[in-house]
Amino acid sequence: MTGPSTKWMGALSRSGSAEAWAPRALLLVTLLTASAVIAGACSGDDSGLQGPQDGTSGPDAGAGPGPGDPCEDGEEVECHITVGEHEGVLTCLDGVRRCEDGRYGGCEGSMTMRRSPFGAAPRGSGESGYRPLANSEASDGGLCATNPCDPSCRSFEEVPDGGPIDLSGTGVTYTWEVGDINELPEAVARQGTHQPCTTSEDCQFDQYCEHPARGACAHDPCTTGESLLSTCSGCVAKVCDARPSCCTQTTIPADCGHDACEAAPGAAMHMTATCGDACIANICASNPLCCDFTCTMAAQCTPIFGMGSTCPIVLPGTPRRCLPPGGVCPTGSAPVNGRCTGIWSQACADLVATRCPGKSCAPPTETWDATCVDLVEELCGATCSTDPEQQRGLCKAYLPNQTNPECSGVDLTVGVPCGGTIPVCNRGNTPAPAGIAIHSYPAGSRQLPSSAPSEVLDSCSPSGGTLACTTTQPIAPGECISVAGCTGLTDGMELFVNPPGPGQIAECPHACANNGSIYQSAMCESPGCIATASVSMIRPVTLFVALDRSTSMWETSTGDPVYDDRWVPATEALKAFFADPASAGLGVAFRFWPYDNPGPCNDNPSCPGAGGGGCALPIVPFDGSAARRLTEEPAPFDQQENALINAINSVPQPYGDTPMYPALDGATTWARNYKIAHPEEEVAVVFVTDGIPSHCNTVPNQIANLARNAFQNYGVRVHAVGFGSSNAEIINLIADRGGGQAYNLTAGTTLQGSLLDALVSIRGEALPCDVTVPVAGAADPSSVSVVHVNNAGTETVLTPRAGLASCGQGWYFADATHSSVKLCPQTCSDLRENPGGKVRATVPCVTTSLTAITTDWERYHGVCPPGTKTQWGYLRYRTTTPGDSSVEFFVRAADAPDDLDTATVRVAATAHAAPTDTRICDESSAPPCAIDLFDVLQELPDARTEYLELQMRLNPTSTGGGGVQVHDWEITYSCPDSE
Repeated sequence: MTGPSTKWMGALSRSGSAEAWAPRALLLVTLLTASAVIAGACSGDDSGLQGPQDGTSGPDAGAGPGPGDPCEDGEEVECHITVGEHEGVLTCLDGVRRCEDGRYGGCEGSMTMRRSPFGAAPRGSGESGYRPLANSEASDGGLCATNPCDPSCRSFEEVPDGGPIDLSGTGVTYTWEVGDINELPEAVARQGTHQPCTTSEDCQFDQYCEHPARGACAHDPCTTGESLLSTCSGCVAKVCDARPSCCTQTTIPADCGHDACEAAPGAAMHMTATCGDACIANICASNPLCCDFTCTMAAQCTPIFGMGSTCPIVLPGTPRRCLPPGGVCPTGSAPVNGRCTGIWSQACADLVATRCPGKSCAPPTETWDATCVDLVEELCGATCSTDPEQQRGLCKAYLPNQTNPECSGVDLTVGVPCGGTIPVCNRGNTPAPAGIAIHSYPAGSRQLPSSAPSEVLDSCSPSGGTLACTTTQPIAPGECISVAGCTGLTDGMELFVNPPGPGQIAECPHACANNGSIYQSAMCESPGCIATASVSMIRPVTLFVALDRSTSMWETSTGDPVYDDRWVPATEALKAFFADPASAGLGVAFRFWPYDNPGPCNDNPSCPGAGGGGCALPIVPFDGSAARRLTEEPAPFDQQENALINAINSVPQPYGDTPMYPALDGATTWARNYKIAHPEEEVAVVFVTDGIPSHCNTVPNQIANLARNAFQNYGVRVHAVGFGSSNAEIINLIADRGGGQAYNLTAGTTLQGSLLDALVSIRGEALPCDVTVPVAGAADPSSVSVVHVNNAGTETVLTPRAGLASCGQGWYFADATHSSVKLCPQTCSDLRENPGGKVRATVPCVTTSLTAITTDWERYHGVCPPGTKTQWGYLRYRTTTPGDSSVEFFVRAADAPDDLDTATVRVAATAHAAPTDTRICDESSAPPCAIDLFDVLQELPDARTEYLELQMRLNPTSTGGGGVQVHDWEITYSCPDSE
């Protein structure tokens, strides 16, 4: 026989006890959809389908012998295999399997073509290419859509009533697990968590930036105000790119001294026809005395400076300038080393209107308005708070089911990997599809998104990665999945989900900024427990302060005193800053320039070489030790403060030129070397001057490029402070290129206060002593505990206090909302003086420890026409198994219901995420997967019986975690000739 006639196609039944699945009242059998084309057979043939693991019995199958001899050599069984289908026409392999050496071989026969009983397969009918089965009665077996070539093949396709079979408890359970970000090694945590954060790039590991810090900006980006330098923070760089009118753009062109619109007193240094700006060239041609006038012969000087002017050589290789008769520069010109050159006066700046088409000197209209503030939340993955007491710049872990309100689409993140799995989350508000790539990168390759303003616009474009794995299922908004089976991963490797290239899906603008993580083989935890801790990093901060000590800080070129307006307030501000108890924990190295102590840092007799020469040697050194950091104690008990103040009090009267290039070169060289030796620290240069560059390299862009190198290549920010005769454009340019803050202050009575404010702003939010309380702690304040973990990993539980008034050592709630805690001043001081650790606020994690559940036996009855006999075919299933949880499938078979209780129980399959991902075994698996029940039941006679029962055991994680689910399954059988 070739199989039953069509009158038998609906004559199948199944039976089961009325109390089956009693605890859940589920398993009315419904028909799923199944793949239209799969090389599978229902008659026990060797179809070539792969189970989740190698071997004839599927994963973890029982290997014990069944009753009776499997088969006798020469015995044959009928087989039919669907090879392909096109527009409703099947290509089938029809033949037999022969018994050799006690086992049945593969299907051998001939190819035929015939019409599919289902008609043409529908196209685009679902994510996995499923189509409905032919019959849809809720309790019947139906034709095998997985093998329509076998007319006798039947299928039970099961979807539990009321949703998946679920291993859950009385508490909230989750279908994924994560590693604990709060327990990451310090070096790993700092790679993906940069606090105070300014944008989402600072917060990897499934975190976001809450109320971004100012960074190096002139004001909080979450508030309106004056326009900001585009490089003051990564967030601001994004906003400036989207809306340039929010930001100040530095405009010094090429090798020129300053912009043509700016009038400047003194010599017009680098304002020449060849400095690189067409507008300046036009003005120089119109009025040579506006510009830095150089000569090669005396004849060039006569028209400008009068008869008898000469063009002498001063030093070989240096510019030659005109020397008028008597050596006195006429009105409208300025002396330079005893020679004369022009002055870029207001009259020269006014020439822009007539000599520079398309250029305007109108005041800038840029401002950081409400639209700019809105863009902070939209583009930076950050939330802004209106509470002035709110701590700035904290990276906060997303809570389970939490989404990004600014993202209506998809926003992918990666949590802390654990147990061989990678948690991938969707923080957007649109479901993410399956099949999203996860790439790996070598440890330390710096491919995680960066908040550096020069890199932030390309932060979603890592390069050189290797495909580790892809997501296997859609991710709902606020949900995560645990991705298993990733290859080639070792601890420390960098990870990025949804990298550029084929298959990349669209995310919300800049949502890819926190798509990174670091691979760790850590223990898995419930995401609900991870949300019960909040960490504040205590990051060490070190500054190199370089103070201008040129003559202009003391007196004018005509000898008029200005020290009370410049030198005195500047040095008093520095001394107050060093003595400020809030500076405790800072590392400070200090140097004057120009000054030849402790090494040459001057233009006389010659300019220092590359690296700044002696300008890189501080008069007050700092070695990174805790003993040399500033403390709350006053001098002389604070030895570093004492050394700094003594250096200021004992330095000789200011004298010299303004060799800005070597001074900044030396400062950045020291800071770069220190950063290399101390990569865990924030390192910055504070460059203070009252003038413009006068000797050595005086090209502003080339000076500013020293700051750019320090910032872009080493992560050292350069802050620039100017007053007196300084040039605001040069100050802005240095800070802009160096990713720092620019302070253009006014000399005089207000300078001390304004400079101190600038220094405090630079010190800023880098030394927090506040910690956010987890949500559960705000609701139950008594459950909160605060722990300090030092840089060696030693934990100390801090004592709770009623308030500031009762402080000694310990902590107290900041206000009645119990949403944050403050460390007592003494505790804060102690921690600041020993930075490098973290403070953690925690609440107990209420977990539901679960035990395995085992379902009742579910019975299947295969009904075949006369002359044929039921032969069990394949098991397919779909499960969810977070962490190290699993689902075991058991089967037993017999010819009579009464014999099932004594039948041999065999393990058909085990679904788990690791070490091999066997959570899904069906047509959607790659490659398609099915468990061969003919082999599991040890072939004949058990595989050819009328009744089969299936049982499942859902095992929790090793920590008692739930989220284990069985979504659906399919069992097939066929009716081969019983002879």
